[in-house]
Amino acid sequence: MNTSPSQLLKFVGRQPVMAASPPLAVTAPRPAAPPVPARPGRLTVLMLEGEYRLTGAVLLCLSRQPGVRVHLLTRDARSPYRFSSYVRTTYVAPANLPDANLATFAREVAAATGAEVLLPVDVAGMRFAIAQRPELEKALRVLPLPTASYYEIAADKGLLAAFMQCHSIPAPDTIMDIQTNLAAKLGQFRFPVLLKPIDGAGGRGIVKYASAEALLAAVAALPAGSRYIVQNCIEGYDIDCNVLYHNGRLVAHSIQKGLVPTAGEYAPTEAIEFVRNDAVLAVVDRLMRALRWNGVAHLDLRYDARDHQIKVIEINTRFWLTVVGSALAAGVNFPALACLVAAGRPVAPAPYALGRYIPFASYCKYQFGPRERQPNEIRFGLRDTSVRAFIGDPLTKLYRFLTDKD
Repeated sequence: MNTSPSQLLKFVGRQPVMAASPPLAVTAPRPAAPPVPARPGRLTVLMLEGEYRLTGAVLLCLSRQPGVRVHLLTRDARSPYRFSSYVRTTYVAPANLPDANLATFAREVAAATGAEVLLPVDVAGMRFAIAQRPELEKALRVLPLPTASYYEIAADKGLLAAFMQCHSIPAPDTIMDIQTNLAAKLGQFRFPVLLKPIDGAGGRGIVKYASAEALLAAVAALPAGSRYIVQNCIEGYDIDCNVLYHNGRLVAHSIQKGLVPTAGEYAPTEAIEFVRNDAVLAVVDRLMRALRWNGVAHLDLRYDARDHQIKVIEINTRFWLTVVGSALAAGVNFPALACLVAAGRPVAPAPYALGRYIPFASYCKYQFGPRERQPNEIRFGLRDTSVRAFIGDPLTKLYRFLTDKD
């Protein structure tokens, strides 16, 4: 059964994120610089700062694309990226500026810098860009993004699980409403199960339960208003897919598997290898076409060893930390490609390379940190790391270290 986004949102009791309230007077000063005309072969990007590590990862990717110039728009007057060697200029908007006013401010910055594309990096930035798109597009193009309804479905574990059930997309068995008749719903459920916060990220807050009794006790102890789902625990292995879609058409993708166990059982691994897997891409394409996806996404999937099937776990509806690995090891620069697509520039389809990637800091810990060595463990070389990124933007890291800003 196919269900429209509005029907699905109503079914699970959610409403799409709406545009900001009517604008107030813009309090930020107008940039003084005159408009800068675009030059042939050059692409000027206005980047909306997001979460610190994501911002750094996307900046590094953009720095590897010839002809791309980056200006930064931030609400943080103490942003470390004021000192980034990858950023031409930084424009600071008041921290409490309403979204509608921030959109006006972004238009003024675009006029001053000649920016052609607005690039949000995290979920908050992408929601802002979706809601304020009509105002923003009076001055510059916005990164490819889906409609608000489809974005909210993809970003919400409960909504996504319901959507995949409606569209017969392989996924873990899921209980979306855990507050009503949970004991009866668990009667035919396969244990162990995972209790997951709907808005959790990076594996945080996920707990495994081996029995219905333990799970019911945990659910009864949850704070009022908290939102969780229950999913069966899949025996198998993790495999992820990164994609860029434009108006329902797949522009670029890469598929990656983890290489090194993480400290947390459900935390993502940063050491990865890029592989090819047609079954993964087939499932991903079915889902993203059903979502009428537009833009980038990172999908967490798992191979179910019992069912011999690839299943979708969740979607990260933003850029992801290992996007650097896709650019360095696989040769697929998702931030740059997304900006080129937004600007209407030609993008030639190309297969990605196979290779390994580990962040330089993780490499140092893995190589030289105290741990028990294994005879058959994977060995990495500097060519597998982001060492050039680590030393290529030193002032940002130094400021971050000195201010102890986390």
